[in-house]
Amino acid sequence: AQLGTMQVNEEIDALKTLGISPMEFLVLPRMLALSLMMPLLCIYADVMGILGGLIVGVFMLDIQPIVYLNQTREAVSLNNVWIGLFYSAVFGVIVSLAGCLRGMQCGRSASAVGYATTSAVVTSIVTIILATALITILCNVLGI
Repeated sequence: AQLGTMQVNEEIDALKTLGISPMEFLVLPRMLALSLMMPLLCIYADVMGILGGLIVGVFMLDIQPIVYLNQTREAVSLNNVWIGLFYSAVFGVIVSLAGCLRGMQCGRSASAVGYATTSAVVTSIVTIILATALITILCNVLGI
């Protein structure tokens, strides 16, 4: 939506006039930020999920904390963690590419920003589903 609004306000044209590449100045930082932050968010979500399970296991199911942690360690292999981090990095690239692409293609009206935003979300969701299927098939073929 931000890139679309910049299109409407002709800020991207102003950057081009000043000799500044919109791709390097606007798109590249967004792609790098999302590609780097998605794996970090994945790690955070993994840790919070394990801690949430620990709290439920200890206080509601009367499981000893060390038993829960040992069972979790046995159930989750390091390959699972690496694959999850790979997924999150791929999803970061997909979301940033879709958002930047639709933002840069946005029309010159306020309603075009809404359409571009909706289009970016739909593009991201469809592409993430396809990427998930592709990566899952690849992992199964490789036996990971």
